Amino acid sequence: MPDKIKINFQGQEAWGERVPVQQSNEIWNQYLLADGAMIKMKTVVTEVVRIENQYDQEGNPVYAVKSANVLSVIAPEELKRQS
Repeated sequence: MPDKIKINFQGQEAWGERVPVQQSNEIWNQYLLADGAMIKMKTVVTEVVRIENQYDQEGNPVYAVKSANVLSVIAPEELKRQS
């Protein structure tokens, strides 16, 4: 049985169906900053909902995605707080 939920879609309530993620490949994006710090970031998807009766211009179904950003900082010693 489909897992139907009501969500806010473009300012209106809409019905959708939760779609389980079967496989993921969450890679880190890395940014070297001018101060020598390295920021590593990735997006982790926590839930996907296919919106009923909503399609993009190419006829593909529209999905709402809940996610969280994970951040890691690798800073040079001179930028760290001294104890």
